[in-house]
Amino acid sequence: MNTIIKVFAISIVFTIINSVSASESGLLLGLRYGTNYDASASLLEKKVSEGVQQPSSYRTFWIRAKDGEVELAAERTNLLLPREDGFWRLDVKHSIYNDFSEDFIWVNAAPDSDALPNPFLAEQEGIDAFDVSLLVKEQGVDSTFGEYCNGHASRNILFIGNDNLSVGYTHNEMCTGFMEGSTGSALQMLSLEELEAVDITTVLDSSGSEAFKRAANDYKTQNSNDQEWGEASFGIVRHQGRWVIKGHFPIEEGGYTQFDVPVALPKSIVGNDTLYPDWQTIKKLVPDAVDAFSSPSKDLLVVLTESSLFAFSVNNEKVSQQPALHILFKQPVTVIMERWAEGQYVSNWMEEIQNIGPKPKLSWFTKAEIFDAKEIPKTVGVVVTKSATLNIRQDIGKHTKPIGKAKKGSTLNVLDIFGEWYKVQRDDGIIGYTHSDYVKILPRLPYVKSACPVDNCAYGKWKLKQPTTLYAEPSFKADALEGLKTQQVVQALSGEVHTSKFGEIVVKHGVELVDDNQKLVLQEGDVLFDLEPVGLDMHVVWYNGNLHYLNNGWSPDIVSDEEKRWGTEITKRKTDWWVKVEVPEKNLSGWIANPNSSEK
Repeated sequence: MNTIIKVFAISIVFTIINSVSASESGLLLGLRYGTNYDASASLLEKKVSEGVQQPSSYRTFWIRAKDGEVELAAERTNLLLPREDGFWRLDVKHSIYNDFSEDFIWVNAAPDSDALPNPFLAEQEGIDAFDVSLLVKEQGVDSTFGEYCNGHASRNILFIGNDNLSVGYTHNEMCTGFMEGSTGSALQMLSLEELEAVDITTVLDSSGSEAFKRAANDYKTQNSNDQEWGEASFGIVRHQGRWVIKGHFPIEEGGYTQFDVPVALPKSIVGNDTLYPDWQTIKKLVPDAVDAFSSPSKDLLVVLTESSLFAFSVNNEKVSQQPALHILFKQPVTVIMERWAEGQYVSNWMEEIQNIGPKPKLSWFTKAEIFDAKEIPKTVGVVVTKSATLNIRQDIGKHTKPIGKAKKGSTLNVLDIFGEWYKVQRDDGIIGYTHSDYVKILPRLPYVKSACPVDNCAYGKWKLKQPTTLYAEPSFKADALEGLKTQQVVQALSGEVHTSKFGEIVVKHGVELVDDNQKLVLQEGDVLFDLEPVGLDMHVVWYNGNLHYLNNGWSPDIVSDEEKRWGTEITKRKTDWWVKVEVPEKNLSGWIANPNSSEK
């Protein structure tokens, strides 16, 4: 019986490094993950109704464009805000007292020679006490809440400006004794200097303040239905590549409602907020865009989707078709701060950021591999359309003009990914676009998996049966450390299977493979790609975007009866088994390839 078990769907990190303008610029992005609010500062209803507190976490990304390349040059825990006296650090502390928890925003000004060190903060953040001075404001859970209440008060940073920050505040507590519990929410503006609430007149001039009051009164009048309305509050959030004012009304029984405020924010509050090109053009370029930022000199465009960040060069007011940088987030994030640097400020910021810690132990993004332009590995997609051919279109969109076709089962080079569309190239050089529903991405070569691919495989003490080269890394291009002789005893620790070329198996006739209530139906002409052996004549194969464990039912060495062989191998897989070993007597460790050995 051919055993078939579906393992998982392929996910791809697609990275292309292209040239950009020779001018130097940098973008400091403050990011938030995990919160009671979405990107528009709307409370996540399910979490609030269930009384769930979702603690938020914060990071700073430093993106630098220099000498024709764009790179994610640094990632730091906390939020780093450039000020005249240096970088200030911001974050949220999650404090717990018995069954009551509360979030507190802390701000740590740039240290100077006269500043007192903060050993507590240093210990918490894992840095030198003399690298941080005292906090702007010391905070902690009120002892009465900790003694008499169950619940939480959460604060999520929504925006950081030059002198203020916007915060989403929710609280839900049940108390006993002399204290009464309550539930509520608000948007708040706080000063960075003192972490105290500021009035809207601090953010907007008199005409803007009056516009906020009118918007609040108009909304209340249009939506009034005999319910109790709390005091209107306001905050600053992102919307389609811009910072905007959002109004907030708490209403009865812990509910809330929000409204738009049609007021432009001054540059003194949000800094550079000019978007080039406009939002509609950006959405055509990246259909899944949720946010975007452009440099003051209009030479760099950064676009965010729910899962990725793209950076595009802009030359002569024309956005490049290919991104200069593409990274994939491991979790959904929201931007709460942007700061641009140009010219000499880029180098100055770079130097300061390198000396500010701590660096994160776990990154928030899938690290982009940077390859030499001549060695960029191909990303290959397989046409899986139900019809005989697939249209390759002139541009993104199903209504654009077809400029070529690709046969079902054929391969295309995938040059870039724009949301649900792939930019592809046929072997004859034709370049166009196809929808991702009809092209599935093969794993990137070399395909590497931890494995012990031979029957009865066991790591331990081995005796080599032939001369073997010990490499520094699992690659034939790595440094050769030493030649090991026959009969050399090594301690085998672990192994990796490296596939540098897929095997291709064409289905000869229709076949249905069933086991453990899972079924794979193959038709004549279908193509499977052999990725790796896993012992006992089992292989991992790729078919229509998924990986499967499959018995070898196509090789004449395994199935002698030709009529029973449902597939024909038209391309042999190229695989090397690399084993990490130690040679105790030589005080050496390294990697050997395709070992011929016996257990000792």
